[in-house]
Amino acid sequence: MKKVILLFLGLTTWSFIYAQETSCDPDQTVADTVVVSPLPQSAERPDGGIIDTACANEYYRFVFTFNIPTTYDTPFGPAPIDNVRVAPDGAIENLPASFDYVCNPPNCIFNAETKGCVVLFGTATPGEVMAHDLKVAADVAITGVPLPFTLTLPDDLEPASHYYLVVKPAGSANCLMVDTYEQFASQFSISNQPNPTSGWTQIMVNAQIGGAFDFFVSDVMGQRLYREQVMILPGENIIDYNGSHLPNGVYLYSLSNGREMVTHKMVINRR
Repeated sequence: MKKVILLFLGLTTWSFIYAQETSCDPDQTVADTVVVSPLPQSAERPDGGIIDTACANEYYRFVFTFNIPTTYDTPFGPAPIDNVRVAPDGAIENLPASFDYVCNPPNCIFNAETKGCVVLFGTATPGEVMAHDLKVAADVAITGVPLPFTLTLPDDLEPASHYYLVVKPAGSANCLMVDTYEQFASQFSISNQPNPTSGWTQIMVNAQIGGAFDFFVSDVMGQRLYREQVMILPGENIIDYNGSHLPNGVYLYSLSNGREMVTHKMVINRR
């Protein structure tokens, strides 16, 4: 009987932890005008998309918030939305095979004028190391129309934009636990101007803490291209970076204390 009770408690505890890790709460701060958050990455929005990277053999999760509007703009004018549905399985194209997703609400049906969320989670394998260009199929039900129509996100909302889920090799510099990353990242606000840039850019760092940090630039697969140690003071800081030797493309720049890091994207674009 004692073993049965211990087994029951163990399963109950595991179920509770699993439910916490694979559930999500929508971000209530997302503006009503934003359909999905974060907004996708594009040439005009290099800091968009999935900023956090996954690493092989380490658990990862990422949350999308959906904010369903009341109408959808069709070629014939605005049409009232009843709901938007994401299939509970198989709706996210190019998702690594070791990953899964769940919704809140659990049936993945998001009614008009409500917020919901989808959480991606899993532990990538070494064979999944690459940039996965995610596409989400969503069925939009229009009030009074018997059949829904399917949108592919982000393509149908913003052409030439992407949600790249980047999986890096095990042991890469930014293989971080999600909660550790969030605590560290909350102490910094970083951006760069201009972005896109043809070469020279300034990294603006607004820090709550100070000290010696590693500043480095890498490609989207994690190959380190530049590194220097910088001294960050509490408040406003500027780091000058010359990327004129890099080919056009999307790159990541990071600040790290050797254990955690905060990362943003920049675009090199010479017309």
